[in-house]
Amino acid sequence: MNEKASFNLIDELWIRVLDDKGVAKEVSLLELFRQAPRLQCLINDLPTQDFAILRVLLAILQRSISPMLDDLDEDVEPAEVWGQLWEASELPMGAIEAYLSKWHDRFDLFDSERPFMQVPGLRTSRDECAPVSKIMSDVPDGDRLFSLRSGQKIDYLTFAEAARWLIHVQAFDTAGIKSGVVGDSTVKGGKSYPRGTGWAGNLGGIFLEGETLRETLLLNFVVWEDDDNEVFSPDDLPTWEQSLREFGSLDALPVGHADIYTWQSRRVRLVADRGVVTGLVLTNGDKLELKNMHRIESMTAWRRSKNQEKKLGQVPIYLPMSHRSNRALWRGLSSLFAPENRDDGLAASFTPGVLAWAEYLTSANGGRRLSQSMHLHIHGTGLEYGTQSSVVTDLIDDTVLLSSFLLSPEGSPLVALACDCVGDADRAVVALGNLVSNLLIAAGGDQDNISDAANEAKTEAYFELDSLFRSWLASLNTDSDVVGERARWNCEARKVLDLLAKRYISEVGPQGITGRSRKRGKSGTWITSSIAERWFYSAIREALPLEGNAIVKEGSGSEKQ
Repeated sequence: MNEKASFNLIDELWIRVLDDKGVAKEVSLLELFRQAPRLQCLINDLPTQDFAILRVLLAILQRSISPMLDDLDEDVEPAEVWGQLWEASELPMGAIEAYLSKWHDRFDLFDSERPFMQVPGLRTSRDECAPVSKIMSDVPDGDRLFSLRSGQKIDYLTFAEAARWLIHVQAFDTAGIKSGVVGDSTVKGGKSYPRGTGWAGNLGGIFLEGETLRETLLLNFVVWEDDDNEVFSPDDLPTWEQSLREFGSLDALPVGHADIYTWQSRRVRLVADRGVVTGLVLTNGDKLELKNMHRIESMTAWRRSKNQEKKLGQVPIYLPMSHRSNRALWRGLSSLFAPENRDDGLAASFTPGVLAWAEYLTSANGGRRLSQSMHLHIHGTGLEYGTQSSVVTDLIDDTVLLSSFLLSPEGSPLVALACDCVGDADRAVVALGNLVSNLLIAAGGDQDNISDAANEAKTEAYFELDSLFRSWLASLNTDSDVVGERARWNCEARKVLDLLAKRYISEVGPQGITGRSRKRGKSGTWITSSIAERWFYSAIREALPLEGNAIVKEGSGSEKQ
């Protein structure tokens, strides 16, 4: 490592942000906390980079404020301290500055003893260095899928870029074989074999966004008391406060938020030359099992896995829920707001901790310290991997806007309504897909194309419903009536699907009017465009009923494609 190089994240400009005037700029760690009330959000190279950096910021905030919470009187609730922070115009800069000053040297990318999120002296037996593209998730091996510098040969990274990608690779690195390094007893044949992606790569990342970065930091700053009545364990330390772990630490477990937010999934050393990073050493770090981290990992939803329980002979087992690149965030609302479903006396799923904390803050028990009249963005982000998680195939980044009232106990009926309406929309979209299939069958269409055409129709339907549902969800508030809002959504959704259906029906040729037989087992059903249309509207009335409509079920089940 170049001993002359120095780049301290506390003082140097490296985090990309958007200020209150809409101007993009880079700030240091210290300036970010100072300017947080006047900054809108993080805008780094990838949304997942924002997520990883946000977790580092939360770890710093936690460790800065921990002394304040440790000194609380027994009759003072941690939520009261959170409320004081929320009502203040600035973050507690005295505590933050004192903390960053204490650990100043640990934030230097090129410190000779403890470089930030790295291992000093890390080397392969042949002293080889990998190209800087190895830590850039927007440049997967052999394919510039998300390249931000498309068409450019990436030979180096600036220190600011390297800092951002270093944090990201610890959180989201791909699996696959890594370089074997000196001192790692798990290396075989000069290679370090896969231990999974970085920890955050397993998550369907969720965080709350406020109007300013100060609000965002506090909304995701969870201060629950644990079973020992401690808000934060004294052993819950971020990586820069910990001692370096030995290679092959396969049994290490995180203690709390600060620990897991900065988990070192990889061992890294950046190589600097002439003011830029020109190479690096990258190998596997601390492996972390996915199961049952729901009490520590607050930025994802969790589901119970009976398959894993059966396989491992352990009950219960909860695993993080990941996002799906082909499904908008609003279509997965039920996973964000886990219903009180229980099986064998155990919860079937868990809401992300950051949402559960917000729910508490809007409740009477939480002192209603979070107003029920503000609007919040629920932001979901993550990576999708392929080929045994060794390559990045897609990036997920989506938000939904809703009133904080929906997070309160009083708003739970509206949340249940929204989740039900998603399910109703799914059934209505399936009905549209069935309509297209049946119209093609009636017209004598190519059997090989029927499934593709139906899927295309469903994709178009979700596209048309997308902005409609988002607007409807954002409009729900303290004055909303469950019955009235269901009718409003059903009416608007039916208008959209009706227009699409009429277009598909109008495109059917004469053969569709005459129809043809479709075999089902030993029997057959004669299908015409008018029959397909009747089945569709029967299914729509069932999926999206309007007040006064009879729900027609005949033909909507067994006769659909």
